[in-house]
Amino acid sequence: MVIGRARSAAGVGNRRGWAAARAGALRWFERTERRLVAASAVLAGVAVLLGVLGEVAVRERGALLDDAVARRGASTAAALDVYRALADADATSLNAVVVEAYRVGDERKRYREDLFDATDALRATASLAPEESSARRVRKLLDHLPEYSRLVEAGWGNSALNQPVGTSYLGQASSLAREVLLGEAQELHHEQATALSNAQLAAGRHPWEVYAVGAVLLVLLVLAQIYLARRTRRQLNRGLLLSTALVLAALITLGVSVNLAAGHAADSVDELDGVIAPLAKARNLARIADGDEVRILVFPKVGDVGRLRDGLDALDREITAARTGGGNQQRVDKAATALVSWRTAVAPLLGNQNPPLTYPEMSGLVIGTAQAAHAQRFDEALTDAITWHTADAATSTAAAKGSLADTDLVFAVCVVLALVSLGWGMWPRIREYY
Repeated sequence: MVIGRARSAAGVGNRRGWAAARAGALRWFERTERRLVAASAVLAGVAVLLGVLGEVAVRERGALLDDAVARRGASTAAALDVYRALADADATSLNAVVVEAYRVGDERKRYREDLFDATDALRATASLAPEESSARRVRKLLDHLPEYSRLVEAGWGNSALNQPVGTSYLGQASSLAREVLLGEAQELHHEQATALSNAQLAAGRHPWEVYAVGAVLLVLLVLAQIYLARRTRRQLNRGLLLSTALVLAALITLGVSVNLAAGHAADSVDELDGVIAPLAKARNLARIADGDEVRILVFPKVGDVGRLRDGLDALDREITAARTGGGNQQRVDKAATALVSWRTAVAPLLGNQNPPLTYPEMSGLVIGTAQAAHAQRFDEALTDAITWHTADAATSTAAAKGSLADTDLVFAVCVVLALVSLGWGMWPRIREYY
């Protein structure tokens, strides 16, 4: 019972303490000058918060675009080079055993250059994209390249001696390239391209938290203006009016700059996804189709011709996608024309010939100089289009970065001047009561 009475007395004491504190606070705010001081402190605090959030928002978006220009774009291009070099190596390693003797040296040299190019591109990707997922794929590719090279070299050596095992080695190498190397290279490029697009889209998102704090500050400034008008019988406070205009100017500047950056970034992303991606896929598929033609000669399997036909059909679809995605008409049409010439050259290989084509006839279609020229022209046309559109997308990204230039400075100056104007408007009214 004694304990209960003690607790009751303590509770009554606490309630009386809180009541006394509230009464003291209310008495402190009874005087107008103290209310004005508190209002000035709140307005200044919200203004400082607005300035900090605005600076952080602008610098974060600038950093994302800097990263997109300086790192992500280069890593995406390097990852694309990895796939192209490996796909070309797969096709060239097979060409080296079926072409005329005087062309063998050139094909082997091209194959080895492809491996060097792939290794260099992998190292570039590793330095530009150190993320764990990308680094893991780069390591896996680098680990498999020596094994792939060993199989190809063994296949060449045995084929030169007319040993049947040479074909087996080359088949294992081609399977390793298609089932492991090209799959990893494709995922590596996809990761880098996605990261590049995401960085630009994130840079174009509006900083709604800044707008929210700015809206709160504008409302508080208007309320302070109304309160002063009632207490001092002055219609307008020039300091608060100027402070309101400066905050509004800061928010408008930020909104316009981010909106412009978002537009340029969206143009870059649209070009990357709608034009460059299908063109790059077409170039990769073309190198695989070139390899499929040689596989029909070296180690034919059921369905090889159908696979080649499907591959060429897929090239048509990717070229059409690039055209509808806004690709440069002249460059895309050049690639389309080269593809038509290529398909025409190998049409007898794809059709049901009666009587069937002899091996020399098939060999002439696959490794003949005319067919090789068509495939090469198609690859060159695609490379030209990809290079042009990549540069154009990079220009859009740079324009997005330029849209944010000096925005942080203008925003900071507006907020600082708004704070000065706030003091200019509030201090004379406070001093009148002291």
